[in-house]
Amino acid sequence: MKFRFIKTNDPEYVKEKMLRWENLRKPLGLPPGSEVIPEDKDSLHFVAFDKKDLVGCVLFHPESAIKGRLFQMTISEEYRGQGFGRKLIATLEHFLNDKGYQEVYLYAREDSLGFYKQMGYHAEEETIEIVHLPHRLMRKQLVKKEIPHGALIQRH
Repeated sequence: MKFRFIKTNDPEYVKEKMLRWENLRKPLGLPPGSEVIPEDKDSLHFVAFDKKDLVGCVLFHPESAIKGRLFQMTISEEYRGQGFGRKLIATLEHFLNDKGYQEVYLYAREDSLGFYKQMGYHAEEETIEIVHLPHRLMRKQLVKKEIPHGALIQRH
């Protein structure tokens, strides 16, 4: 498993959008293109590859020099339950911490709360509706961590 950042003008962006649509929007009956939101262009797109296949992604939108929001995290169905999601998030958090970010927050679907709690995120009271589903606000203070064993970040 290798991780790297991509930009919206990279050829892999099309694959990332398809993965986001197939896993996050299609099950809700939403059309292709609904996975793209205004923050896409100003966000960091962190993706996971197995050989040449893009198998996971998460986006980070910086809101200040020390805080930002994670969104649209997903892993291909055949790779779930094998720790790739944890490695993806942990590797991104390590990078963000090195860049001086101190707090990350996200809005998690109810079925993802346990995953994010295991990753050290704390649920808060605030619940909002996103794409017709309730999402719970979760936050995490970043602390220095080692990059997960076997994780490699490639840079352009």
